[in-house]
Amino acid sequence: MKFVNYIEQLNNSVLAKRVASAYVADYRKLNMDEIKECLKKTKEQYCSLKNISERIEEIKLDSDRNIRIIAPILLRDYLLDQDDFISTYKTTESFILGYEKNIVDEANNIDSNKLSSEFNLFSFMIETAWQHNDNISVDEKNLLEALRKYLSITNKEQHIIEAKFSRFPKKGNILHTLDEIDKARKALQLKGLLMSVKNSDGEMCDVIPEEIAAQIRKYYNIEMRSYGYEKMLEYVVRKTRKQYLIDIVSKTSQNKNRSKLEIPNNPTVNELKDIIFTKVQPSNLLGGYSLRDGLDVEMLQNWCSEIGIMSSGNKASLIERLIHYYDSVRKVEVKTEDTREQLLNYYEMLAARELKQLRANGVLQKDLQCEHYFEDATNYIFEKILLNKPLTLVGTDHPDGKLSFKDKYIMWDNKSKEKPVNLKDHIQQFDKYIKSSDKEVVVFMVIAPSFTSQSIQECVNYALNNDTQILLITASEFKNVADIWKKKHEGEIFNLGYFKQNGRFDINLLNL
Repeated sequence: MKFVNYIEQLNNSVLAKRVASAYVADYRKLNMDEIKECLKKTKEQYCSLKNISERIEEIKLDSDRNIRIIAPILLRDYLLDQDDFISTYKTTESFILGYEKNIVDEANNIDSNKLSSEFNLFSFMIETAWQHNDNISVDEKNLLEALRKYLSITNKEQHIIEAKFSRFPKKGNILHTLDEIDKARKALQLKGLLMSVKNSDGEMCDVIPEEIAAQIRKYYNIEMRSYGYEKMLEYVVRKTRKQYLIDIVSKTSQNKNRSKLEIPNNPTVNELKDIIFTKVQPSNLLGGYSLRDGLDVEMLQNWCSEIGIMSSGNKASLIERLIHYYDSVRKVEVKTEDTREQLLNYYEMLAARELKQLRANGVLQKDLQCEHYFEDATNYIFEKILLNKPLTLVGTDHPDGKLSFKDKYIMWDNKSKEKPVNLKDHIQQFDKYIKSSDKEVVVFMVIAPSFTSQSIQECVNYALNNDTQILLITASEFKNVADIWKKKHEGEIFNLGYFKQNGRFDINLLNL
Protein backbone atom coordinates (compact mmCIF):
# COMPACT_ATOMS: atom_id res chain seq x y z
CA MET A 1 0.00 0.00 0.00
CA LYS A 2 1.36 3.39 -1.03
CA PHE A 3 1.63 6.14 1.57
CA VAL A 4 -0.90 8.42 -0.15
CA ASN A 5 -3.39 5.56 -0.62
CA TYR A 6 -3.19 4.88 3.10
CA ILE A 7 -3.80 8.54 3.98
CA GLU A 8 -6.80 8.78 1.64
CA GLN A 9 -8.66 6.00 3.43
CA LEU A 10 -7.65 7.07 6.95
CA ASN A 11 -10.86 7.81 8.86
CA ASN A 12 -9.91 7.42 12.52
CA SER A 13 -9.11 10.83 14.03
CA VAL A 14 -7.25 9.40 17.05
CA LEU A 15 -5.01 7.31 14.82
CA ALA A 16 -4.58 10.15 12.33
CA LYS A 17 -3.37 12.52 15.05
CA ARG A 18 -1.06 9.89 16.48
CA VAL A 19 0.61 9.36 13.10
CA ALA A 20 0.61 13.12 12.37
CA SER A 21 2.41 13.88 15.64
CA ALA A 22 5.68 12.70 14.08
CA TYR A 23 6.03 15.53 11.55
CA VAL A 24 2.84 17.65 11.31
CA ALA A 25 2.98 20.91 13.26
CA ASP A 26 -0.08 21.95 15.30
CA TYR A 27 -1.86 18.69 14.39
CA ARG A 28 -4.08 18.96 17.49
CA LYS A 29 -5.77 22.07 16.06
CA LEU A 30 -6.58 20.50 12.68
CA ASN A 31 -9.70 18.67 11.56
CA MET A 32 -9.56 15.32 9.78
CA ASP A 33 -9.39 16.69 6.22
CA GLU A 34 -6.67 19.16 7.20
CA ILE A 35 -4.63 16.43 8.86
CA LYS A 36 -4.86 14.30 5.72
CA GLU A 37 -3.65 17.15 3.52
CA CYS A 38 -0.77 17.87 5.88
CA LEU A 39 0.21 14.21 5.96
CA LYS A 40 0.34 14.13 2.17
CA LYS A 41 2.48 17.28 2.11
CA THR A 42 4.91 15.84 4.66
CA LYS A 43 5.20 12.47 2.89
CA GLU A 44 8.90 13.01 2.14
CA GLN A 45 9.63 13.43 5.85
CA TYR A 46 7.88 10.15 6.68
CA CYS A 47 9.73 8.34 3.88
CA SER A 48 13.18 9.83 4.49
CA LEU A 49 15.87 7.28 5.35
CA LYS A 50 17.56 9.83 7.62
CA ASN A 51 14.36 10.49 9.58
CA ILE A 52 13.45 6.81 9.75
CA SER A 53 16.93 5.90 11.01
CA GLU A 54 16.73 8.55 13.72
CA ARG A 55 13.30 7.36 14.82
CA ILE A 56 14.42 3.72 15.05
CA GLU A 57 17.44 4.81 17.09
CA GLU A 58 15.08 6.66 19.43
CA ILE A 59 13.01 3.48 19.88
CA LYS A 60 16.22 1.58 20.69
CA LEU A 61 16.86 4.00 23.56
CA ASP A 62 13.31 4.18 24.87
CA SER A 63 13.18 4.21 28.67
CA ASP A 64 10.66 1.35 28.58
CA ARG A 65 12.56 -1.90 27.93
CA ASN A 66 9.35 -3.62 26.85
CA ILE A 67 9.12 -1.19 23.93
CA ARG A 68 12.81 -1.69 23.12
CA ILE A 69 12.22 -5.46 22.93
CA ILE A 70 8.80 -5.62 21.24
CA ALA A 71 9.15 -2.86 18.63
CA PRO A 72 11.96 -4.42 16.55
CA ILE A 73 10.32 -7.86 16.73
CA LEU A 74 7.09 -6.39 15.41
CA LEU A 75 8.78 -4.22 12.79
CA ARG A 76 11.94 -6.04 11.67
CA ASP A 77 11.31 -9.69 12.46
CA TYR A 78 7.65 -9.87 11.53
CA LEU A 79 5.93 -7.12 9.55
CA LEU A 80 8.76 -6.46 7.08
CA ASP A 81 8.65 -10.18 6.26
CA GLN A 82 4.92 -10.23 5.44
CA ASP A 83 3.27 -9.94 2.03
CA ASP A 84 2.32 -6.27 1.46
CA PHE A 85 3.80 -5.44 4.91
CA ILE A 86 0.38 -5.94 6.48
CA SER A 87 -1.03 -8.17 9.22
CA THR A 88 -4.08 -8.20 11.46
CA TYR A 89 -3.50 -7.11 15.04
CA LYS A 90 -4.33 -10.59 16.27
CA THR A 91 -1.87 -12.26 13.91
CA THR A 92 0.88 -9.79 14.82
CA GLU A 93 0.32 -10.36 18.51
CA SER A 94 0.21 -14.12 18.03
CA PHE A 95 3.55 -14.02 16.22
CA ILE A 96 5.24 -11.91 18.91
CA LEU A 97 4.06 -14.15 21.73
CA GLY A 98 4.96 -17.27 19.74
CA TYR A 99 8.40 -15.85 18.95
CA GLU A 100 9.04 -15.11 22.62
CA LYS A 101 7.86 -18.56 23.68
CA ASN A 102 10.11 -20.24 21.11
CA ILE A 103 13.11 -18.18 22.25
CA VAL A 104 12.61 -19.31 25.83
CA ASP A 105 12.22 -22.92 24.67
CA GLU A 106 15.41 -22.75 22.59
CA ALA A 107 17.30 -21.22 25.50
CA ASN A 108 16.17 -24.10 27.69
CA ASN A 109 17.37 -26.61 25.10
CA ILE A 110 20.87 -25.16 24.64
CA ASP A 111 23.75 -27.54 25.18
CA SER A 112 26.42 -25.22 26.60
CA ASN A 113 29.17 -27.71 25.71
CA LYS A 114 28.43 -27.32 21.99
CA LEU A 115 28.41 -23.53 21.79
CA SER A 116 30.96 -21.74 19.60
CA SER A 117 33.66 -19.57 21.17
CA GLU A 118 31.94 -16.48 19.71
CA PHE A 119 28.65 -17.47 21.28
CA ASN A 120 30.31 -18.09 24.66
CA LEU A 121 32.11 -14.74 24.52
CA PHE A 122 28.92 -12.86 23.79
CA SER A 123 27.12 -14.80 26.54
CA PHE A 124 29.78 -13.71 29.01
CA MET A 125 29.41 -10.07 27.99
CA ILE A 126 25.63 -10.16 28.39
CA GLU A 127 25.88 -11.88 31.76
CA THR A 128 28.34 -9.22 32.90
CA ALA A 129 26.10 -6.38 31.68
CA TRP A 130 23.14 -7.75 33.62
CA GLN A 131 25.08 -8.72 36.72
CA HIS A 132 24.60 -5.64 38.89
CA ASN A 133 21.15 -4.30 38.02
CA ASP A 134 17.86 -5.02 36.29
CA ASN A 135 18.58 -2.94 33.22
CA ILE A 136 21.32 -2.26 30.66
CA SER A 137 22.72 1.25 30.26
CA VAL A 138 22.90 3.01 26.90
CA ASP A 139 26.68 2.58 26.77
CA GLU A 140 26.40 -1.13 27.57
CA LYS A 141 23.73 -1.54 24.93
CA ASN A 142 25.84 0.18 22.27
CA LEU A 143 28.86 -1.93 23.17
CA LEU A 144 26.85 -5.15 23.00
CA GLU A 145 25.38 -4.12 19.64
CA ALA A 146 28.84 -3.51 18.15
CA LEU A 147 30.16 -6.79 19.55
CA ARG A 148 27.11 -8.70 18.30
CA LYS A 149 27.71 -7.50 14.75
CA TYR A 150 31.44 -8.20 14.91
CA LEU A 151 30.87 -11.76 16.12
CA SER A 152 28.10 -12.38 13.53
CA ILE A 153 25.59 -13.04 16.31
CA THR A 154 22.03 -12.58 15.06
CA ASN A 155 19.34 -10.65 16.94
CA LYS A 156 17.55 -13.93 17.56
CA GLU A 157 20.69 -15.49 19.02
CA GLN A 158 21.08 -12.51 21.35
CA HIS A 159 17.51 -13.04 22.52
CA ILE A 160 18.28 -16.71 23.19
CA ILE A 161 21.32 -15.78 25.27
CA GLU A 162 19.30 -13.24 27.25
CA ALA A 163 16.61 -15.85 27.83
CA LYS A 164 19.30 -18.23 29.07
CA PHE A 165 19.95 -15.71 31.84
CA SER A 166 16.19 -15.25 32.47
CA ARG A 167 16.19 -11.74 31.00
CA PHE A 168 14.03 -12.28 27.90
CA PRO A 169 11.31 -11.35 27.12
CA LYS A 170 11.17 -9.91 30.63
CA LYS A 171 12.88 -10.78 33.87
CA GLY A 172 12.04 -14.36 34.74
CA ASN A 173 11.31 -15.22 31.08
CA ILE A 174 7.78 -13.84 31.45
CA LEU A 175 6.05 -13.24 28.13
CA HIS A 176 4.72 -9.81 27.25
CA THR A 177 1.05 -8.99 27.59
CA LEU A 178 -1.26 -7.78 24.81
CA ASP A 179 -1.34 -4.35 26.46
CA GLU A 180 2.45 -4.14 26.36
CA ILE A 181 2.45 -5.13 22.68
CA ASP A 182 -0.16 -2.46 21.96
CA LYS A 183 1.95 0.12 23.80
CA ALA A 184 4.91 -0.72 21.56
CA ARG A 185 2.62 -0.51 18.52
CA LYS A 186 1.54 3.00 19.53
CA ALA A 187 5.15 4.01 20.14
CA LEU A 188 5.99 3.03 16.56
CA GLN A 189 2.96 4.91 15.26
CA LEU A 190 4.02 8.05 17.12
CA LYS A 191 7.38 7.81 15.34
CA GLY A 192 5.68 7.50 11.93
CA LEU A 193 7.13 4.01 11.42
CA LEU A 194 3.87 2.05 11.62
CA MET A 195 0.27 2.64 10.57
CA SER A 196 -3.05 0.90 11.20
CA VAL A 197 -5.94 0.20 8.85
CA LYS A 198 -9.10 -1.91 8.72
CA ASN A 199 -9.20 -4.75 6.21
CA SER A 200 -12.30 -5.77 4.23
CA ASP A 201 -13.44 -7.96 7.12
CA GLY A 202 -13.39 -5.02 9.53
CA GLU A 203 -10.29 -6.26 11.40
CA MET A 204 -7.64 -3.78 12.49
CA CYS A 205 -4.30 -4.38 10.81
CA ASP A 206 -0.72 -3.25 11.28
CA VAL A 207 0.66 -1.90 8.01
CA ILE A 208 3.81 -0.19 6.78
CA PRO A 209 3.34 1.85 3.59
CA GLU A 210 5.62 0.64 0.80
CA GLU A 211 7.85 3.71 0.69
CA ILE A 212 8.47 3.60 4.44
CA ALA A 213 9.04 -0.16 4.40
CA ALA A 214 11.69 0.23 1.70
CA GLN A 215 13.66 2.65 3.86
CA ILE A 216 13.28 0.58 7.05
CA ARG A 217 14.67 -2.39 5.12
CA LYS A 218 17.67 -0.29 4.12
CA TYR A 219 18.23 0.64 7.75
CA TYR A 220 18.16 -3.01 8.83
CA ASN A 221 20.08 -4.09 5.70
CA ILE A 222 17.28 -6.47 4.68
CA GLU A 223 17.43 -7.35 0.98
CA MET A 224 14.39 -9.62 0.73
CA ARG A 225 11.72 -11.56 2.61
CA SER A 226 12.80 -14.81 4.22
CA TYR A 227 10.33 -16.95 2.24
CA GLY A 228 11.77 -15.76 -1.07
CA TYR A 229 15.32 -16.24 0.21
CA GLU A 230 14.51 -19.83 1.12
CA LYS A 231 13.31 -20.46 -2.43
CA MET A 232 16.38 -18.76 -3.91
CA LEU A 233 18.71 -20.73 -1.66
CA GLU A 234 17.02 -23.99 -2.64
CA TYR A 235 17.75 -23.24 -6.30
CA VAL A 236 21.43 -22.48 -5.60
CA VAL A 237 21.79 -25.72 -3.62
CA ARG A 238 20.31 -27.70 -6.54
CA LYS A 239 22.50 -26.05 -9.16
CA THR A 240 25.87 -25.85 -7.38
CA ARG A 241 28.22 -28.13 -5.51
CA LYS A 242 28.62 -28.29 -1.75
CA GLN A 243 32.03 -26.61 -1.99
CA TYR A 244 30.39 -23.46 -3.38
CA LEU A 245 28.36 -23.15 -0.18
CA ILE A 246 31.43 -23.70 1.98
CA ASP A 247 33.35 -21.04 0.02
CA ILE A 248 30.53 -18.51 0.42
CA VAL A 249 30.46 -19.00 4.20
CA SER A 250 34.26 -18.70 4.42
CA LYS A 251 34.38 -15.58 2.26
CA THR A 252 31.60 -13.95 4.27
CA SER A 253 33.69 -13.92 7.44
CA GLN A 254 36.81 -12.82 5.52
CA ASN A 255 35.10 -9.95 3.71
CA LYS A 256 33.02 -8.62 6.60
CA ASN A 257 35.94 -8.14 8.98
CA ARG A 258 34.22 -10.38 11.44
CA SER A 259 35.15 -13.28 13.65
CA LYS A 260 35.29 -16.49 11.64
CA LEU A 261 31.91 -18.09 11.05
CA GLU A 262 31.76 -21.48 12.68
CA ILE A 263 31.65 -24.27 10.05
CA PRO A 264 31.20 -27.82 11.42
CA ASN A 265 33.66 -30.49 10.39
CA ASN A 266 32.41 -32.09 7.18
CA PRO A 267 29.18 -30.03 7.28
CA THR A 268 25.99 -31.30 5.72
CA VAL A 269 24.22 -29.28 3.03
CA ASN A 270 21.43 -28.51 5.49
CA GLU A 271 23.93 -27.15 8.05
CA LEU A 272 25.45 -24.92 5.39
CA LYS A 273 22.00 -23.75 4.29
CA ASP A 274 21.18 -22.74 7.88
CA ILE A 275 24.40 -20.72 8.19
CA ILE A 276 23.89 -19.00 4.84
CA PHE A 277 20.24 -18.22 5.52
CA THR A 278 21.00 -16.46 8.81
CA LYS A 279 24.48 -15.00 8.13
CA VAL A 280 24.86 -14.34 4.37
CA GLN A 281 23.11 -11.64 2.35
CA PRO A 282 21.24 -12.86 -0.78
CA SER A 283 23.35 -10.61 -3.05
CA ASN A 284 26.53 -12.20 -1.67
CA LEU A 285 25.12 -15.71 -2.09
CA LEU A 286 24.65 -14.99 -5.80
CA GLY A 287 27.51 -12.60 -6.49
CA GLY A 288 30.12 -13.32 -3.85
CA TYR A 289 32.45 -10.51 -2.77
CA SER A 290 34.45 -9.71 -5.92
CA LEU A 291 34.00 -9.58 -9.69
CA ARG A 292 35.28 -13.15 -10.02
CA ASP A 293 33.21 -14.45 -7.14
CA GLY A 294 29.77 -16.01 -7.04
CA LEU A 295 27.71 -17.63 -9.78
CA ASP A 296 28.83 -17.05 -13.36
CA VAL A 297 26.85 -14.84 -15.72
CA GLU A 298 25.70 -17.73 -17.91
CA MET A 299 24.12 -19.52 -14.97
CA LEU A 300 22.41 -16.32 -13.83
CA GLN A 301 21.09 -15.73 -17.36
CA ASN A 302 19.73 -19.28 -17.62
CA TRP A 303 18.12 -18.90 -14.21
CA CYS A 304 16.39 -15.68 -15.28
CA SER A 305 15.14 -17.38 -18.46
CA GLU A 306 13.76 -20.31 -16.47
CA ILE A 307 11.57 -18.09 -14.31
CA GLY A 308 10.54 -15.80 -17.16
CA ILE A 309 12.34 -12.56 -16.37
CA MET A 310 14.74 -10.50 -18.53
CA SER A 311 18.00 -12.43 -18.96
CA SER A 312 20.16 -9.75 -20.59
CA GLY A 313 22.47 -7.29 -18.87
CA ASN A 314 25.52 -7.42 -16.64
CA LYS A 315 25.97 -9.59 -13.58
CA ALA A 316 24.84 -6.94 -11.09
CA SER A 317 21.57 -6.29 -12.95
CA LEU A 318 20.85 -10.02 -13.23
CA ILE A 319 21.36 -10.47 -9.48
CA GLU A 320 19.17 -7.44 -8.74
CA ARG A 321 16.38 -8.88 -10.92
CA LEU A 322 16.56 -12.29 -9.26
CA ILE A 323 16.40 -10.77 -5.77
CA HIS A 324 13.43 -8.61 -6.79
CA TYR A 325 11.66 -11.63 -8.30
CA TYR A 326 12.08 -13.87 -5.26
CA ASP A 327 11.32 -11.03 -2.86
CA SER A 328 7.91 -10.71 -4.53
CA VAL A 329 7.08 -14.43 -4.24
CA ARG A 330 4.03 -14.75 -2.02
CA LYS A 331 3.92 -17.44 0.61
CA VAL A 332 1.07 -19.89 0.16
CA GLU A 333 0.28 -21.67 3.40
CA VAL A 334 -1.07 -25.17 2.93
CA LYS A 335 -3.54 -26.24 5.59
CA THR A 336 -4.65 -29.81 6.14
CA GLU A 337 -8.27 -28.68 6.21
CA ASP A 338 -9.79 -25.82 4.28
CA THR A 339 -13.57 -25.52 4.26
CA ARG A 340 -13.39 -23.58 0.99
CA GLU A 341 -12.27 -26.73 -0.81
CA GLN A 342 -15.70 -28.29 -0.31
CA LEU A 343 -17.27 -25.35 -2.16
CA LEU A 344 -15.54 -26.35 -5.40
CA ASN A 345 -18.06 -29.18 -5.81
CA TYR A 346 -20.78 -26.54 -6.07
CA TYR A 347 -18.82 -23.82 -7.87
CA GLU A 348 -21.03 -23.57 -10.96
CA MET A 349 -24.18 -23.75 -8.79
CA LEU A 350 -22.92 -20.85 -6.67
CA ALA A 351 -22.22 -18.82 -9.80
CA ALA A 352 -25.70 -19.48 -11.22
CA ARG A 353 -27.41 -18.97 -7.85
CA GLU A 354 -29.11 -22.38 -7.92
CA LEU A 355 -30.39 -21.70 -4.42
CA LYS A 356 -32.78 -24.65 -4.14
CA GLN A 357 -30.08 -27.16 -5.05
CA LEU A 358 -27.55 -25.49 -2.77
CA ARG A 359 -29.95 -25.51 0.18
CA ALA A 360 -30.92 -29.11 -0.53
CA ASN A 361 -27.24 -30.11 -0.39
CA GLY A 362 -26.74 -28.26 2.90
CA VAL A 363 -24.36 -25.74 1.35
CA LEU A 364 -26.45 -22.67 2.19
CA GLN A 365 -28.42 -21.71 5.26
CA LYS A 366 -29.15 -18.21 3.95
CA ASP A 367 -29.42 -16.95 0.37
CA LEU A 368 -26.99 -14.15 1.17
CA GLN A 369 -24.24 -16.74 1.62
CA CYS A 370 -24.26 -17.59 -2.08
CA GLU A 371 -22.15 -14.66 -3.31
CA HIS A 372 -19.79 -14.90 -0.33
CA TYR A 373 -19.16 -18.62 -0.94
CA PHE A 374 -18.64 -17.98 -4.66
CA GLU A 375 -15.91 -15.47 -3.76
CA ASP A 376 -14.38 -17.83 -1.17
CA ALA A 377 -14.16 -20.67 -3.70
CA THR A 378 -12.55 -18.35 -6.26
CA ASN A 379 -9.96 -17.25 -3.69
CA TYR A 380 -9.26 -20.91 -2.94
CA ILE A 381 -8.63 -21.70 -6.62
CA PHE A 382 -6.16 -18.84 -7.02
CA GLU A 383 -4.37 -19.47 -3.71
CA LYS A 384 -4.30 -23.25 -3.33
CA ILE A 385 -4.50 -24.64 -6.87
CA LEU A 386 -2.97 -21.95 -9.08
CA LEU A 387 -0.60 -20.93 -6.22
CA ASN A 388 -1.08 -17.19 -6.66
CA LYS A 389 -1.97 -15.76 -3.27
CA PRO A 390 -4.51 -12.92 -3.50
CA LEU A 391 -3.46 -9.57 -2.07
CA THR A 392 -4.97 -8.17 1.11
CA LEU A 393 -7.95 -5.94 0.33
CA VAL A 394 -8.46 -2.86 2.46
CA GLY A 395 -11.69 -0.95 3.00
CA THR A 396 -15.03 -1.77 1.38
CA ASP A 397 -14.93 -0.20 -2.10
CA HIS A 398 -12.83 -2.70 -4.05
CA PRO A 399 -13.11 -5.64 -6.46
CA ASP A 400 -13.56 -9.15 -5.08
CA GLY A 401 -9.89 -9.93 -5.60
CA LYS A 402 -6.50 -8.64 -6.66
CA LEU A 403 -3.29 -10.41 -7.67
CA SER A 404 0.29 -9.32 -8.27
CA PHE A 405 1.43 -9.59 -11.88
CA LYS A 406 5.06 -8.45 -12.12
CA ASP A 407 4.87 -4.76 -11.11
CA LYS A 408 1.18 -4.52 -11.96
CA TYR A 409 -2.14 -5.99 -10.83
CA ILE A 410 -4.75 -8.40 -12.11
CA MET A 411 -8.19 -7.80 -10.59
CA TRP A 412 -11.31 -9.90 -10.64
CA ASP A 413 -14.93 -9.67 -9.66
CA ASN A 414 -17.42 -12.50 -9.13
CA LYS A 415 -20.96 -12.04 -10.44
CA SER A 416 -23.39 -14.60 -9.06
CA LYS A 417 -26.47 -14.30 -11.34
CA GLU A 418 -29.44 -16.40 -12.40
CA LYS A 419 -29.19 -15.01 -15.94
CA PRO A 420 -26.32 -14.03 -18.28
CA VAL A 421 -24.26 -11.09 -17.06
CA ASN A 422 -24.38 -7.96 -19.22
CA LEU A 423 -21.01 -6.22 -18.85
CA LYS A 424 -22.44 -2.80 -19.66
CA ASP A 425 -24.42 -2.92 -16.40
CA HIS A 426 -21.20 -3.17 -14.38
CA ILE A 427 -18.52 -1.44 -16.44
CA GLN A 428 -18.68 1.84 -14.49
CA GLN A 429 -18.14 -0.06 -11.24
CA PHE A 430 -15.16 -1.94 -12.69
CA ASP A 431 -13.75 1.23 -14.27
CA LYS A 432 -13.79 2.88 -10.84
CA TYR A 433 -11.78 0.00 -9.35
CA ILE A 434 -9.28 0.15 -12.20
CA LYS A 435 -8.84 3.94 -12.20
CA SER A 436 -8.41 4.14 -8.40
CA SER A 437 -5.71 1.46 -8.34
CA ASP A 438 -2.24 2.54 -7.19
CA LYS A 439 -0.70 0.31 -9.89
CA GLU A 440 -1.60 -0.45 -13.49
CA VAL A 441 -4.27 -3.14 -13.94
CA VAL A 442 -3.41 -5.26 -16.97
CA VAL A 443 -6.51 -7.46 -16.87
CA PHE A 444 -9.84 -7.22 -15.09
CA MET A 445 -11.44 -10.67 -14.93
CA VAL A 446 -15.19 -11.08 -14.62
CA ILE A 447 -16.20 -14.54 -13.40
CA ALA A 448 -19.88 -15.36 -13.91
CA PRO A 449 -22.20 -18.22 -14.99
CA SER A 450 -22.52 -16.79 -18.54
CA PHE A 451 -22.46 -13.54 -20.50
CA THR A 452 -24.64 -11.73 -23.02
CA SER A 453 -23.34 -11.49 -26.59
CA GLN A 454 -23.24 -7.67 -26.25
CA SER A 455 -20.69 -8.00 -23.43
CA ILE A 456 -17.95 -8.97 -25.88
CA GLN A 457 -18.30 -5.69 -27.78
CA GLU A 458 -18.24 -3.83 -24.45
CA CYS A 459 -14.82 -5.40 -23.76
CA VAL A 460 -13.58 -4.20 -27.15
CA ASN A 461 -14.91 -0.69 -26.53
CA TYR A 462 -13.25 -0.47 -23.13
CA ALA A 463 -9.87 -1.75 -24.37
CA LEU A 464 -9.88 0.81 -27.21
CA ASN A 465 -9.92 3.67 -24.71
CA ASN A 466 -7.98 2.17 -21.82
CA ASP A 467 -4.83 0.16 -21.11
CA THR A 468 -6.74 -2.57 -19.28
CA GLN A 469 -8.24 -5.63 -20.92
CA ILE A 470 -11.52 -7.11 -19.68
CA LEU A 471 -11.67 -10.91 -19.60
CA LEU A 472 -15.05 -12.64 -19.45
CA ILE A 473 -14.63 -16.14 -18.08
CA THR A 474 -17.42 -18.44 -16.93
CA ALA A 475 -17.26 -20.26 -13.60
CA SER A 476 -17.21 -23.54 -15.51
CA GLU A 477 -14.23 -22.42 -17.61
CA PHE A 478 -12.31 -21.10 -14.61
CA LYS A 479 -12.83 -24.32 -12.65
CA ASN A 480 -11.81 -26.32 -15.72
CA VAL A 481 -8.51 -24.43 -15.87
CA ALA A 482 -7.96 -25.20 -12.17
CA ASP A 483 -8.79 -28.90 -12.65
CA ILE A 484 -6.40 -29.26 -15.59
CA TRP A 485 -3.63 -27.38 -13.80
CA LYS A 486 -3.98 -29.47 -10.65
CA LYS A 487 -3.90 -32.67 -12.66
CA LYS A 488 -0.92 -31.81 -14.87
CA HIS A 489 1.09 -29.24 -12.89
CA GLU A 490 0.26 -29.65 -9.19
CA GLY A 491 2.73 -27.76 -7.03
CA GLU A 492 3.74 -25.38 -9.83
CA ILE A 493 2.84 -21.69 -9.93
CA PHE A 494 0.31 -20.84 -12.63
CA ASN A 495 1.44 -18.05 -14.96
CA LEU A 496 -1.24 -15.39 -14.66
CA GLY A 497 -0.22 -14.08 -18.07
CA TYR A 498 -2.51 -16.75 -19.52
CA PHE A 499 -5.40 -14.54 -18.45
CA LYS A 500 -4.20 -11.59 -20.54
CA GLN A 501 -7.10 -11.96 -22.96
CA ASN A 502 -9.71 -9.43 -24.03
CA GLY A 503 -13.32 -10.49 -24.42
CA ARG A 504 -14.42 -14.09 -23.99
CA PHE A 505 -11.95 -16.56 -22.55
CA ASP A 506 -10.28 -18.99 -24.98
CA ILE A 507 -8.69 -22.03 -23.31
CA ASN A 508 -6.92 -22.86 -26.56
CA LEU A 509 -4.60 -19.93 -25.93
CA LEU A 510 -3.29 -21.68 -22.81
CA ASN A 511 -0.40 -24.10 -23.09
CA LEU A 512 -1.74 -26.59 -20.54
